[in-house]
Amino acid sequence: MTVSDALLPAALRHRTSFVLARLAALSRTHCAERLATLGLNQHQHAILCCLDEFGPAIQRDVATRLGLDSGDLVSFLDRLQAAELIRRDRDPRDRRRQILTITQVGQRLLRQAETLLDEAEPELFAGLPAAEVEQLRALATGVLMRHAAQAWRQQGAPA
Repeated sequence: MTVSDALLPAALRHRTSFVLARLAALSRTHCAERLATLGLNQHQHAILCCLDEFGPAIQRDVATRLGLDSGDLVSFLDRLQAAELIRRDRDPRDRRRQILTITQVGQRLLRQAETLLDEAEPELFAGLPAAEVEQLRALATGVLMRHAAQAWRQQGAPA
């Protein structure tokens, strides 16, 4: 019997926060394995998503938007730049700042990553009807919205 197969105490099995933490860990591992086949980790994927959707941005803004430590961000950016997935340019208005831009190579790799994740999620939630998976996402998003409404609102929706 592996640790993951061992029966957990009822107090944990009935604690929503514990169940969600375990589901998050399972989801993270499941998706990280897919992204690794493209040479990406989840933070790098998130950075590419951010730059693709919102356009060029300074490093501090990307770190803030994604909740990443700026020191950690630099190592992720170094690897993305080395793979030519992003470009770093000095901000002409403030030479201390760098503007990040996703490259065409980065956009193509991001599309591949999204396809892999589109395939991975149904595997993760196999056995649940699509409507229940959507309900789970909506419920979790609702909780997150109550704690960080601005981050979870839909783009274009009133603040």
